[in-house]
Amino acid sequence: MWFGLNLAVALAYLALGLAVGRFFAVFGLFPAPIWLPAGLAATAAMLGGWRILPGIFVGSFLVNASVFGSPPGLAALISVGNAIGPLAGVALTRRFRPSSGLFTRFRGVVAFLAGVVLLHASLSALGGVTALWLLGGVPVEALPGIWSRWLLCDAGGTFYFAPSLALWLGVERVPAGRGRQRLERLDVTVWIGTAGLALLVFLLRLPPQLPASQLVFLLAVPLSWIALRISLRAAYTLLTLICIIASAGTVAGLGPFQGGSVANPMQSVGLLIVLCAMNILTLLALVSERREAETALAEANLSLERRVAERTSELRRLADADGLTGLANRRSFMATAEAALRLDAASGRPFALIAFDLDHFKSINDTAGHAAGDAVLRQTAARCAAELRDCDLFGRIGGEEFAVALPGVGRAEARRVAERLRVALTGIVLPIAAPRRQVSGSFGIALAEPGEDGLEGMLRRADSALYAAKRSGRDQVRDAI
Repeated sequence: MWFGLNLAVALAYLALGLAVGRFFAVFGLFPAPIWLPAGLAATAAMLGGWRILPGIFVGSFLVNASVFGSPPGLAALISVGNAIGPLAGVALTRRFRPSSGLFTRFRGVVAFLAGVVLLHASLSALGGVTALWLLGGVPVEALPGIWSRWLLCDAGGTFYFAPSLALWLGVERVPAGRGRQRLERLDVTVWIGTAGLALLVFLLRLPPQLPASQLVFLLAVPLSWIALRISLRAAYTLLTLICIIASAGTVAGLGPFQGGSVANPMQSVGLLIVLCAMNILTLLALVSERREAETALAEANLSLERRVAERTSELRRLADADGLTGLANRRSFMATAEAALRLDAASGRPFALIAFDLDHFKSINDTAGHAAGDAVLRQTAARCAAELRDCDLFGRIGGEEFAVALPGVGRAEARRVAERLRVALTGIVLPIAAPRRQVSGSFGIALAEPGEDGLEGMLRRADSALYAAKRSGRDQVRDAI
């Protein structure tokens, strides 16, 4: 894989270098004013790091030897700078890039320009002029001018070519434009129309009276629109295409910058591309920052709402539940059972209420302690709940007193339920210090009667029956009179 990747980089560098060098040589521009292989080298360094250095070196060596006719030693020394430059630039960019992605933050755009574009181009140019001074016989006084032209040539090629290549290869995260998966016809029309406009402007000889050299900068408008509507990848790909069209047309003597009012046509092309590139990179970075901040805020609000809902539910549960046994407390039980009573009364169904409390419970607290008494209450709740239906309502209505509402149940069935509960109490294990070895309970049963004062009236009658059971010796079930 390592060998194949380096071979692919070397061949791609050679092919692109041959195409660019020979194209510009046809028009007497040698070396090329914009060196696109520098962008390829930068993207390869972003993709593979130092492992890709051999591929960049070999590709650069072959181009310098074949296109520029450099001797092997000079070609090799120049290629060392061309390989080290992008690696150092990428290292600087990675040092300062945001974790969310290079083109998703303005800081990332600045890091890209400082490292991948400027430091890369500066070191490559420095290596090149050093090689020309040592092995090429170039005088020292000519080196600053060569270095500056070399820097602009590599920086331009990187700036024009590297972002779109990196975005297409997936080296960097693609900031979403509008976030839609399917392009609309209008999006495609604008993209193709902008490319067609660039072809029309730069590949024709325009009438001198047209102020096209100024109007051409309006291409930044549809590029920004595409970046926001589609994606940065789509916009920068179009920008790279416009760069190629503008460069080709301008060196061929065509387009808006080939007029008497433009002193340096290729410089104007560079200014156009830099303006458009900085516009869409900065715009997308700022919009991406805002969208991610809005997403983070929405997620935080959603999380807060979820926590509030969970806390509200918990507070509601705590407000409705008895803290010791987990059963419904008196308020919750009375409200729920009252609603069930009204429903059964409306449909003509019977409704029964059982009230019971534990016999001699105070003696358990007094002799074994309140912790033992609490344990007995919890066992009472668990054992009795196991004897009830899912639709039955069970609550602790105070101290050692409990109540059970039985929707749709008549007197005979209510008595059978009460007997099961009474037997269940006998299985509770008492602490050794307790005065009795077995728990018992006294039960009272009341049935709903027409014209009664709701559940409160039933509870009073069930309590009366409960106390009658206590007076009769406890551990028994009594019906309300």
